[in-house]
Amino acid sequence: MRGWQAPRYGGPEVLRLCDLPDPHPGSGEVVVGVRAIGLNFADCMARQGVYPRVPAAPFVPGMEVVGEVVAVGEGVADPRPGARVVAVPIFGGHAEKVRVPARYTFQLPPTVDWQTGAALAVTGLTANHALFTLGRIRVGERVAITAAAGGVGTMAIQMAVNAGARVLAVASTPEKQVLATDLGAHDAVGYAGYGEALAGGVDVVMDAVGGRLFRPGWRALRPDGRYILYGFATAVGARSIHRLRAGLEILRMGRLSPLPMVSHCRTLAGFNLSLVPHLAGELRERFASILALVTVGELKPVIGAVLPFAELPKAHALLQSRRTTGKVVVEL
Repeated sequence: MRGWQAPRYGGPEVLRLCDLPDPHPGSGEVVVGVRAIGLNFADCMARQGVYPRVPAAPFVPGMEVVGEVVAVGEGVADPRPGARVVAVPIFGGHAEKVRVPARYTFQLPPTVDWQTGAALAVTGLTANHALFTLGRIRVGERVAITAAAGGVGTMAIQMAVNAGARVLAVASTPEKQVLATDLGAHDAVGYAGYGEALAGGVDVVMDAVGGRLFRPGWRALRPDGRYILYGFATAVGARSIHRLRAGLEILRMGRLSPLPMVSHCRTLAGFNLSLVPHLAGELRERFASILALVTVGELKPVIGAVLPFAELPKAHALLQSRRTTGKVVVEL
């Protein structure tokens, strides 16, 4: 099979298309013949060697794929060969075939096309877990969402609005702010206007950026406010990690003592989908509910760009440049 391998950590240019051995499923595993790849910011971080538990180079990145099951290992009753699935291997997905634990797969009905399927799992489950498990959003609450025009952000806007919340969307350009309002956000601002837009307070902040955005969002939390931090995009440049900037942005976040969190009734939660494998069964149930919303038209993943497999490094560069909206999908 062919796969895009990172022989060393670095920018998109390090990726090389290689002939690799076909994978074979072990006990509890399946092999998926890949039809499309859902590209995530986590893939860019892994390629640069700064993602949790990233394999030593050389390795094949790739967190999310869709395709058909072509082989199953011992003890696997579901999914069966031929089944259409979304799979979240965490690493290894930038290839024509990928081996993945069966419990990290989600059934995809024939009514959902490959592109849509590739844009559902990581974005949908991240937004769902952040808003409803950690954020515990309620009807009428005000929710601030940073990186609102990205893959997770566009899903989170729709989910929060459908749940009866009022959404403050934060995005970098006027075009992205228009997209956010089209998706239902009640207010949309740029990062320069974020502090002013927080006037009056918020109940939940869902933040993928971190750094200097943290303090104003944290201070704006109302009693029983919840802050969910699920990324640190401020440290990532168009081609590489800015380590000096990362250090400065960490300093700008300040230090927190638990005692004021008690007196102000605030919650701070961190979240990374790849680090909760013990929730696989629960996440499969949630994916089914997300899929049901997509099927009836109440939730629609935003696909900002679709590129062929031969141009996967270009897709990495495009996503990391932040010039895209919604999800970047690579087709095989």
